[in-house]
Amino acid sequence: MPRAGIRILVGIDFSRESIAALRAARALAKKTGGRVTIAHVRPSSDLRAAVMEDRGDLLRGKRDLSATLEDHYARRLARKCRPASGERILVLRGNPGEALCRTASRGYDLLAVGTRGRGGVAAFLLGSTVQEILVKSRIPVMVVRR
Repeated sequence: MPRAGIRILVGIDFSRESIAALRAARALAKKTGGRVTIAHVRPSSDLRAAVMEDRGDLLRGKRDLSATLEDHYARRLARKCRPASGERILVLRGNPGEALCRTASRGYDLLAVGTRGRGGVAAFLLGSTVQEILVKSRIPVMVVRR
């Protein structure tokens, strides 16, 4: 039996551009009867994640740091993205481009990401998660500018 609607994975890094990608994905899902999954990729290192989040307080806790960070990112995603009914939240670990492509290849029809639109030369010099995704993704990619 055919599946109803498309499954869209949206990569979120909390930037305005990624929130614009989420809005575009939600609009597309609404038109097609699809479903959205919101994914954030955190660093593999718990220590690095706590430092990047400016959450030194998490390092002083007695709880498992990995579980604490998992909760932190899930709450932050819920606050920032306000998941609608039926939307899932995933917290992935590792390199953003690789983690999003790997997850997207597991049953999703579209991967949506935001871009800052720095241009070719700046993106080449600085590196770009979006460029990596465009090269590695096995499914279509929707790139949204703010």
